[in-house]
Amino acid sequence: MVARERQVPLVRQQNFRDLGGYEAEDGRTVKWGVVYRSGELSQLDDGDVAKLSELGIKTVVDLRSQEEIAARGEGRLPPEATLRAMPIASSDMFAKIIPMMLAGNFSEVPTDLLDQVNRLLAAEFTAEFGALLRMLADPRNRPLVFHCTQGKDRTGFGAAVILSALGVPWERVVEDYLLSNHYRKAENEKLLEMLRGFASDGESEEIAFERVQGLLYVKETSLQAALNEIVGRHGSFEGYLDRALGFPQDSLRRLRDDLLE
Repeated sequence: MVARERQVPLVRQQNFRDLGGYEAEDGRTVKWGVVYRSGELSQLDDGDVAKLSELGIKTVVDLRSQEEIAARGEGRLPPEATLRAMPIASSDMFAKIIPMMLAGNFSEVPTDLLDQVNRLLAAEFTAEFGALLRMLADPRNRPLVFHCTQGKDRTGFGAAVILSALGVPWERVVEDYLLSNHYRKAENEKLLEMLRGFASDGESEEIAFERVQGLLYVKETSLQAALNEIVGRHGSFEGYLDRALGFPQDSLRRLRDDLLE
């Protein structure tokens, strides 16, 4: 048995991960080196780009909005990779939250904001996540990496869709989702230190940062909120795949045969 590392060692992106190695309910295992999840690729150095070439990355799916790309830059890709833009806007909620945070009004940040975001992803972005599955189903696009800015919310939900479609049990799907807290820990601490400077003098720092931390760290309840939305609307995850994402049982069988071993 050859041990495989889930995190791909990049200097400028710590949340680049292989989705291989998870066991599906039928006893097969997700193949390594076929599908990856990540945060933004715009800050990669030359060695990181060379590493993507070594991985043989053929397709990069960028889930960031045009506003995010304008602020952070286009992704740095190996020359052989094809970029597929699939913008999923961060929603009006974040547009309202950012001025509050810069003003130090952390008490106005909803405690369940990321639960709301995950329900929104499940309900309103079915075309995008259906397209992601169909892209992955085409062997010409693999190995494939999909990413957003931090690689934890939109990417986290996308990974949950892919792993669930492959028949990985929900508890393993949740474990993968929560790994962002481990790999993003250093970056999150830097962001928290920066935001501490914006905190209003009249507000309890402990209360303020409980709310801010709630945006930087993922929680099982947020992913469960997405699953509840899916089941409430479609009766089951299979119904969501079929009726909402346009990915019926025959497509599901082919995907599993291709990506499981």
